[in-house]
Amino acid sequence: MKNLLIIAIVFIAFGCAGSKKAEECIDISKIDPEAVCTMQYDPVCGCDNKTYGNECEAKKAGVISWTKGECEHEENVSER
Repeated sequence: MKNLLIIAIVFIAFGCAGSKKAEECIDISKIDPEAVCTMQYDPVCGCDNKTYGNECEAKKAGVISWTKGECEHEENVSER
């Protein structure tokens, strides 16, 4: 029973650490829901580990850095 509690605490700690990284990756002052982006699909993987349709979509969401291409093991967050 004690081992189960320790395992649960470890999973909770890792879960909280993951969400903090996403928060550090988004600059809320740069979020612009009114920005107009093209429909061109040129995916980027945001530092929040979410795939955006293109760089404009990532900027619109306030993402501060990204890499070219889709994220591995993640669902897309923007329309294609």
